[in-house]
Amino acid sequence: MEKPLFQHEKPSPNLSPRHRSDCFDTLHKTMVFDFSKTCKTYDATSYKKDVFRQTKCPKCPAVGRFKLHGSYYRYVVYFRRDNCFDKSELVHEFFEIKRIRCISCKATHAVMPCDIIPYKLLTLLVVLITLDLLYLKETPVLKIAELWEFSHQFIYSVIAAFLVHVDKIYMYFRETSCGTIGHGLSKNDIFALIKEPYIEFQRGYLETNRRACFMCKFINRAGAPPMGVCAPLGDSNITFA
Repeated sequence: MEKPLFQHEKPSPNLSPRHRSDCFDTLHKTMVFDFSKTCKTYDATSYKKDVFRQTKCPKCPAVGRFKLHGSYYRYVVYFRRDNCFDKSELVHEFFEIKRIRCISCKATHAVMPCDIIPYKLLTLLVVLITLDLLYLKETPVLKIAELWEFSHQFIYSVIAAFLVHVDKIYMYFRETSCGTIGHGLSKNDIFALIKEPYIEFQRGYLETNRRACFMCKFINRAGAPPMGVCAPLGDSNITFA
């Protein structure tokens, strides 16, 4: 995870073991994305056991066999309002993530809002607006860094994440476009394909590639945690990663 970018309160040293991210076996830290929630609407305390009655475990074939399993905290940077370029609207928050445990395979799963990128500080929209400024609006790196008080090295890390995924993004659109996407697209052209609603892009990409877009950890080796999609109670049309 990247280092925090802004001044913030230090996390409480008295968090109970069930609320610490370092007390879980990393081999069992898998993820379920709730595409009905973003960082702005996510509330870890609102989840009840019945919410996951139609959710498939990303690690085993069981469906709906979950119990609530505490939570953990992480930092996240997101926009207070969508499509906002004002640095005052960037929120840096110490964020509580709900966890559930599959009764069948004993694996625990983080229930993630859909705009979080695993192991990244920035949310999906912040990454996409940064790339939009760079590739489509041709804004210099140093100007973006000054605008949002990021280091220029951090902006380059966003570019690096895009370059790691650019071929897979292109293949995703090729596979889902029914032959309307041609060959020989530039990086600018490929990024321009990611349009609103960006959440639908992330969901489709996750279901096709079994990992979230712009997630760089594990990219060059096996062992990435299984990822799935949360099916809220009553949603019978969910497909799973």
